[in-house]
Parts: sequence; structure tokens; C-alpha cells
Amino acid sequence: MKFKLNWGKSLVIFFIVFFAWVLYFVLFALRQTNDLVTDDYYQKGAKYTEQINIDRRSVPFQDSIHIDLSGKELRISLSQTMTVGNDSVEVYFFRSSDKTKDLKLSFRKSSSPFLVDASRLMHGRYMVYFSWIERQEKYNITKTVDVE
Repeated sequence: MKFKLNWGKSLVIFFIVFFAWVLYFVLFALRQTNDLVTDDYYQKGAKYTEQINIDRRSVPFQDSIHIDLSGKELRISLSQTMTVGNDSVEVYFFRSSDKTKDLKLSFRKSSSPFLVDASRLMHGRYMVYFSWIERQEKYNITKTVDVE
């Protein structure tokens, strides 16, 4: 028996393949997480001008924070210009692909260098946000670290 392909059979085959692709795409899309970067997205957007001022004020300290990943430790060291005062520094390890893998820590500036156990972080790229308050002013620094 010889299979003969005409335009009617071709149209049916096309629709079957197309609907299978659509079904695959829908199932794939349903398995993805669609969380916002932050839960209070709109409130942070309304205060964005304040964030721009904080970032502008933080520019001189951009090179004052160093992150070194060696072995099983992540070493965060602050320069001497930042170790003035006894304020604490908030460190937020943000993973954009999955918020359940984020990590939030706090340490005293005087305890520099600060060591973080790298086993607490998953493999991949993290945005590391440093924030502190000094002399009634808020400062933020953002760094990137790749955990292997």
C-alpha cells in the first residue's frame, strides 16, 4: 500500500502538529514561576527618586567593598574608609532566577572581613546588595558574584 499525500492530508497533519506544539507550550508556560522581583514592586517604583539619590550618594564607596570567593568561603572586606562607626551592614544575596535561594545577612562594620559559608549559596550568579546607614544617611552598593 502506497501512502499518497494530498493537500487535505497535509492540512490535517499540519493542524495536529500545530496543536501539539501549542499544548507543549502551554504546559511549559504553566510550570514556570512568574514572581515579581519584589513583592512591593509598585511601592518601590513610587519611591524610585529617593533610590536614585541614595545610589548617587553611594558612588564614592563603590570600590570600598571587595568580595572574594575562595574554596568554601565568601570573604567580604570593607576598606578603612567604610569602617568608621559601629553601624551594621545589611547584605542581601539576590538570585533573580529563584527568590527561595536568596540570603539576607547582617554584620558589624568593625568585624571586617566578614566570612560567609559558600555552601549556604547555590551555584550561579548573585546580585549582592549592601546597605547601611551612617550619619542619618542611607547608602547602597550593588556587586555581582558568581558562586561555583
